[in-house]
Amino acid sequence: MARQGDQRGRGAAARWALAGALLLAGQARAQRSISVGLQAGGTLAWVTYAIGYFGIDRDLGLKVNAKTYASKDATRVALRSGDAQVVVDDFLEVTLLRQKGFDVTAVYPFSLLTGGVIVPAASDIRTVADLKGKTIGATSLTDKTLLILRAYARAKAGFDPQTASQVASVSSPLMEQFMTRGEIQAGIPFWHHGARMVSTGKYRQLISSADLLRGLGLAPNVPLLYLIARNDTDPETLRLFVKAALLAEDRMKRDDGYWDAMLKEGLYNLPDRAQLPALRAQWAAGLPKGWSSADLNNTLLLTRKMIEVAGPDVVGLTRLDTRAFNTRFRP
Repeated sequence: MARQGDQRGRGAAARWALAGALLLAGQARAQRSISVGLQAGGTLAWVTYAIGYFGIDRDLGLKVNAKTYASKDATRVALRSGDAQVVVDDFLEVTLLRQKGFDVTAVYPFSLLTGGVIVPAASDIRTVADLKGKTIGATSLTDKTLLILRAYARAKAGFDPQTASQVASVSSPLMEQFMTRGEIQAGIPFWHHGARMVSTGKYRQLISSADLLRGLGLAPNVPLLYLIARNDTDPETLRLFVKAALLAEDRMKRDDGYWDAMLKEGLYNLPDRAQLPALRAQWAAGLPKGWSSADLNNTLLLTRKMIEVAGPDVVGLTRLDTRAFNTRFRP
C-alpha cells in the first residue's frame, strides 16, 4: 500500500511538473507580441480582428497589439516613431519611406491591384476608346488604376485620358452619386465601392485593372499593397504575424459568421447587406497567391510603365528600390 501511495505521489508530481512545463512553454510563446498600425477604414483591421476571432493568436502564441490611426500619413508617423512595427502601404510608398529615412521593408504582399473603370449600365461607353472626351472620376491623379488606364489608352486607343478627357477628383464613396447626376461619365472607385456599385445592377465594369495590365503585356496579379515593417522588428515574430494573417484570410474566405461579426463590430459600413457577397468575392479576388522574385519583377515593370506615361513628378519617384522588398518572411 505504501508503495502504491508512493507511486501515486510520484505520478501526481510528474503530472504537476508536466503541467508546469506546458504553462511555462505557453507563457514563453505568448511573450511574442507585435504592434500593428491600422488605417481607419482599411482592410488590415479585418485581418487583425480575424486573427483574434478565430483564436489564431492564441494558437500561435502571438499577441497582436492593433491600434487605429486616422490616416495613412498617421500610420507612417507611427511606423517611424516605433509606435507601430507593421502597417500596410503601397509598393511605391515603401521606396519613398526609405528615401525619407524610414528604416523599413515590404515583407509580404497584402492585396493585389484590383477593381477597374466603372460606368452606368446604360452608358454608351463600350470600350476604353469611348472614354475620349468624357469626364472620368478618380480619387487622385496618382491613383494606380488611373495611371495604368492612361498607359493602356495611349497604347491601344491613341490618346491620354489626362489630356484628351477630363479627370475630376472625386472621393470614392461619392462616385456613384456623381455618376447618377451625370457629372462624371466613368469612375475609378476603390475596389470595394466598385464591387458594391456593380452588384446593384445599375453599373458595370468597363474594364478591370487586370485586363488593363494584360493589355500592356504585364502580369495581371501585381501586388498593390504590402505589409511594411520596421527593420528592427524581431524576424521570427514578424514571420509569425505573416503566418497569422494568411491563416486568418483563409478562414475569412470560408466563414460566414466572421463577416456578420466584423460588420457588427463596425469595421466596415455596409448599409445594404445584399451587397455583402459581392464585397467578399472582390476581397478574395484581391488576395495574393504567394510572394516571390517574379512578383517583385512584375511590380518593377509596372512602376516603369507608370513613370513612362505619367512622369516621375506625378508618380513620385524615378525608380523602384527593389532592396525595399524582402521575400524571406514567407511562412
